[in-house]
This record gives sequence, structure tokens and C-alpha cells, in this order.
Amino acid sequence: MTKISIHQSQYIPWAPYFKKIAMSDIFVVMDSVQYQKNGVQNRNKIRDKNSDYWLTIPVTGQLTDFISEKRMVSDRWMMKHWKSIQSSYRSAPKWGNYVDQIAFLFEQKYSTLFEVNQAFFTFLMDSLKIETQVVLLSELQVSGEKSDLVLNICKELCATEYISGYGSKSYLDEKKFADSGIEINYLESIPPVYPQVHGEFIAGLSMIDMLVNSSDDVIQEYLFST
Repeated sequence: MTKISIHQSQYIPWAPYFKKIAMSDIFVVMDSVQYQKNGVQNRNKIRDKNSDYWLTIPVTGQLTDFISEKRMVSDRWMMKHWKSIQSSYRSAPKWGNYVDQIAFLFEQKYSTLFEVNQAFFTFLMDSLKIETQVVLLSELQVSGEKSDLVLNICKELCATEYISGYGSKSYLDEKKFADSGIEINYLESIPPVYPQVHGEFIAGLSMIDMLVNSSDDVIQEYLFST
């Protein structure tokens, strides 16, 4: 049995993104697909004592750029994001566990948005103790669009199960998957509920929020419970 999940590269993704990965044997990062304007490939939400708000990396280039090709307008966003995260979470219970690592990430030089996303993704995977194998789409010899692309990825990696969000139900050709001996497991993206340092709970934030607010046991229970 080999469980596969697939998703576009994102900037500091939310918790359900990592739950899907934790449930998988192999996770495919879609880097060689078209960048999605106004998505979460270059932005995500955190919160302060007042409300939630977006952290957005300004990008440049063409609408047809792959995610792997997308470049930042400048590096000025880095100090802004670092100061925002530091201000929002410096009083969180586990902030001290991660402050040095997060600061280090904002001190690096990046050429592309994808490099940024992968740096933060790797940090979060390590911090969450997720050992799922990670593969880049660009490393695979596959082609196709939408349902066929997903199916071909699953075939290339000898998948027996594909873990998908419900958003894909509208375009996945379930019969082709069944004919190929691949079961589709639709996973509802339910954000976890946990105490936040700033009071009344706000859902749907970057995984950084849960990481610095929740105990390791609570996080592991969320990620690995079925």
C-alpha cells in the first residue's frame, strides 16, 4: 500500500496541508505548474491580538510562469514578515523553541518564490516531525492536465491510494483511477482548534500559529489521528 498526496507549493501553509502530508507515504510538491494569482502560493495568514491578516510576498513575472520560475519583486518583504511574526508570537508558549530557526530563514538569500516556500516547508516538516517522503513534480517523467496529471503521478509512484481534498472531486475522473487500481480518499480540510495566545480562536491560519501555541502532543494528535 502506497498513499500519495499532491499539492502546489505554498508559503507557510495552514495545518490541513500538513495533515494530508502526514497521512501519506509520498507527498508530491507541484513546482512545475502554472502560478496561481491571488492564491496562497505567495501568501498566508497569521494573527495578532486584534485580528488575522495576510503576509504576502510581492512577486513579478508573467501569468504563465511556473511556480518554480516566479521571482520576488525585491527582498524588502523579508524584514516586514519577520517583524510581523515576531510581534504576533513572541509571547506564545513555544516561541522560544523556534525563534532562532525562523529568524535564520528570514536572513537567507533566495532567488525564487519556490526557494522561499521550500525553505519554510522544510523547517515546518522537521518541526512537526513528519517523515513523509517528498518528491518534486519536476523530478518526475509525467505529463497531462488536471485529472490525467494526478493519475499519471500516482501511476509513476506506484500509488494504491490517492489522498485528495474535496475541491478535486469536481474534476477527478474517478473511473480512470478505479480502473488503474487506485483508491481515492477524500480528506476534508478541517482546521484544528487550539488555544491561541491572543484569546478568541481564529481558524485557518498558517501552521506557524499552531506550532508556537500548541504542545507537541496536541500537534501530533491532530496530524496523525484518522
